[in-house]
Amino acid sequence: MLNEELFTEPCLERHFSGHCSSITQVRFSPCGQRLSTSSLDLSVILWDLKQAARCIRFSAHSGAVYSVCWSPKSNLVASASKDRTVKIWEPKIRGVSGEFLAHSKAVRSVDFDPSGTMLITASDDKTLKLWKVAQRKFLTSFTGHNNWVRAAKFSPNGELIASCGDDKSLRIFDVTSGECVRTFTEERGMGRQIAWHPDGNLVAVALSCNRVKIFDIAEGELIQLYQVHSAPVNDLAFHPNGNFLLTGGDDDTIRLLDLLEGRPIYTLTGHTDKVCAVAFSPDGQHFASAGEDRQLLVWKSNLHTFDANSFRSKQASFQKENSVSSLAAAPHNSVVDTDSKNCDDTILIDPRHSVAYKMRDENFQVLDSQYTTAKQQSVSSFTKSLQQQHETLDKLKTDANTDSISYNSSSSTSLLHMPNNTTNSCNNDGNEGHGAPSKYF
Repeated sequence: MLNEELFTEPCLERHFSGHCSSITQVRFSPCGQRLSTSSLDLSVILWDLKQAARCIRFSAHSGAVYSVCWSPKSNLVASASKDRTVKIWEPKIRGVSGEFLAHSKAVRSVDFDPSGTMLITASDDKTLKLWKVAQRKFLTSFTGHNNWVRAAKFSPNGELIASCGDDKSLRIFDVTSGECVRTFTEERGMGRQIAWHPDGNLVAVALSCNRVKIFDIAEGELIQLYQVHSAPVNDLAFHPNGNFLLTGGDDDTIRLLDLLEGRPIYTLTGHTDKVCAVAFSPDGQHFASAGEDRQLLVWKSNLHTFDANSFRSKQASFQKENSVSSLAAAPHNSVVDTDSKNCDDTILIDPRHSVAYKMRDENFQVLDSQYTTAKQQSVSSFTKSLQQQHETLDKLKTDANTDSISYNSSSSTSLLHMPNNTTNSCNNDGNEGHGAPSKYF
């Protein structure tokens, strides 16, 4: 058991602003050193967590960008848009971009398979489509949904695909046969996003009825149900160790759930509008959140220090302090406190008084990507065919392509602020606030 003194709550580490409209998705690169965000402002931004003053903006879509994902080797990025296209591009300042018209309506989701050779896309045309990345070749469609499909994701082993959408169903497809092998039908809420558990046996779905459900795919049953948000849930992500779940919702909050005990443990604030996207880093040391306030927050998870007994002790301590403070009519100025507005007894973490939240670089510079469109070339030949060109271009100075950008909220000009490197869904059982402890975790 960990010593209580070693137990540490999650804390904000970095604070980015850059998009000029809502952020729709955030994803860590497999190497963990970069972040990608997609936005309604028609762009994707790549944030480098190792370099304090560098990011790359990709602005090739002609419609809102709803989804972004990294290839397993971090060498390609795919983005899906309202313009009905999927673009595959190299995550560098100068590179090659491939694109294809993927669907007849807006593309809501894109995801690489574990090998990086295939893509699955989901669309408002009610279908999922499987593509061969290298040739940008259509392979097959998966049908069954009768309304917009909001999300589609490969299982960790790449053998299954989970999808959800506005028809209130969660469907599991077999990649090889193309058959739908499982269907879970929801009565009250539409599916907004899905996440596979690391072991590949469970799928979590974020629902518009303020709930999160976790299903056992093999057994075909619901095993956990949470209602920890007071508004629709937009996104969710499993911690790499499978013991925690991160959620974000329209109530402007982020929630961290302990799946072993089946209860929420933290409520994190800091966003001033709906939280649309959340993600864990590959090692679980960090997580990110973003949304309609255009902010990207990067948090240190500290979940490697989490101990249930220590948490209960600290929780009781904060509850006591909050009670005393309330009786004394003292102003609330604590950064960490119990959330007295909720019955789940989570610990509330508010980073808005922290140095990381406040500190920003006033003169941040942005690098706009300059891409060559490879209409006839395969994605796999990008690097080979242009290797010599890249070697030459990489020698050129990038200062001339660097824009100094300042923000005006009424302007269409994009702001790119970065912080200093401070080290610093539904059952009617009446017990829907918590998930039951489960043998599955």
